[in-house]
Amino acid sequence: MADGDKPPEGGPVLGLTAEEQPFDKWLRMQLHAMFDGVINEPLTDLVRLIDEDAKRVRQETDEAAAPKPPPEET
Repeated sequence: MADGDKPPEGGPVLGLTAEEQPFDKWLRMQLHAMFDGVINEPLTDLVRLIDEDAKRVRQETDEAAAPKPPPEET
């Protein structure tokens, strides 16, 4: 920054880093209060859904790659 330049509007308050600014601290605390419960939930249902979908995709791929019998002539 050149001499005489002002810091940009909304910039650091009194040289505080982003982690030390009051709004950032408040926001971090609010986000933790809102979402820590969700983040700490077990992932068993999500893992089960992913595994089931992967199994379905493998079956569809195997069926598509399997040789098909020739059409019957009547």
